[in-house]
Amino acid sequence: MHATKAVLIIGGSGFIGTHLCQRLRDQYKVFATYHTRRIEIPGVSMIPMNVTNRNWVKRVIFTTRPDVIVYTAGSGDIRRAEADPHEAELVNTTGASTVSNTADLLQCRFIYLSNPYVFDGSKGNYHETDVVLPSTALGKCKVGMENFLKGKSLNQVIVRSSPVYGRGNGRKLTFLDSLRIRLDSQQRIELPTTEFHSFVPITALIDFLVRVVDSGIRHKVLHFGGLTKVTPYDFGLAFAKRFGYDPQYVLPITPKVERSSYGGESQFSDFSLNSSFIAQNMKVQPLLLEEGLDHFAQSLNTKKITLADSVNRR
Repeated sequence: MHATKAVLIIGGSGFIGTHLCQRLRDQYKVFATYHTRRIEIPGVSMIPMNVTNRNWVKRVIFTTRPDVIVYTAGSGDIRRAEADPHEAELVNTTGASTVSNTADLLQCRFIYLSNPYVFDGSKGNYHETDVVLPSTALGKCKVGMENFLKGKSLNQVIVRSSPVYGRGNGRKLTFLDSLRIRLDSQQRIELPTTEFHSFVPITALIDFLVRVVDSGIRHKVLHFGGLTKVTPYDFGLAFAKRFGYDPQYVLPITPKVERSSYGGESQFSDFSLNSSFIAQNMKVQPLLLEEGLDHFAQSLNTKKITLADSVNRR
C-alpha cells in the first residue's frame, strides 16, 4: 500500500505533467492544474490556477490537501526565457515559491523539476554537488528557486532532468513531434551542433518521478540524465536511422551561423548530467541513447511510427 494517497501536479496540462498524470492516476488520487488551456485526462481532476495568484494557490492546495506536490509548470525553452525573462521568473521562481510556502504549511513534500541550465556548460557530466553558475535567463530562474527551497524547506526534492523527448499531448508540439513531422513529410530540419546534452525519453523520466513520489525522499537534489551525450543534431540523426527515416533531411546548423543558447557567439557547451547517485542509491539504471530510443519505440508498440500516432490535431 502506498504511503502517498493524493498528488497535486502543477502544470498538469503540459508535456511532462500530462504524462505524469496518466501514469499516476491508477495508483493515486490525482489533481492537476492548468493555466489557460484545459486538457481532459480521465481519472484526473483538472483545476484552473495561476501560480502567481497567492490566494488561489492556497485555496487549491488547502482544498486538495495533497501528500505530494510536483511542480512541472513552465517552459524549458531557453530562447523563450531569454525573450521574456520576466515571465520565466514569474513561473519558475515567484509562482513556485508561493506553491512551496503553502506546501510547507501542510508539511507535504514538494518536488521541483529543474534542468541542466543551472550550470554554465563549461565541462559537462555534472554531479549534484557541482557548483551552479547559470549563464541563461532560464538557468538563473531555476537556481533562484533551488536556493529558495534549500534555505526554506526540509520537505523539498529537486530533480534536475536532462532534455526530455517523447510524444506531446496534442495541444503543443514537442521537439520530437516537430522532428517527426519534418521527417514524415521529407522536409529538411536544421538542428544545433554546439550544445551537448544527455537526452532522456519521457517514459524513463516518468518512471523515475513516480519512484520519487512514493519514496518518501526529502531534502535532496537528484540528477536524471542519459549515459550518452550528444548534440540535438546527433540526436536527430540517431532518431532518423533508428526509425527508418532518411538521415539526409537532418542538417547541422553550422557554427558560423549558429548562436549559443543565451545569445552570445557560437561556442561548444556541455550540459550533460551525471546520474551515478541515483544509480547507486536508488537502483535506477540510466539509459544509453540507443536504449532510450528503444523505450520510445516500445511506447508506440511499433517500429515504424507515423505522425498520427503522436499528434492529435484538433
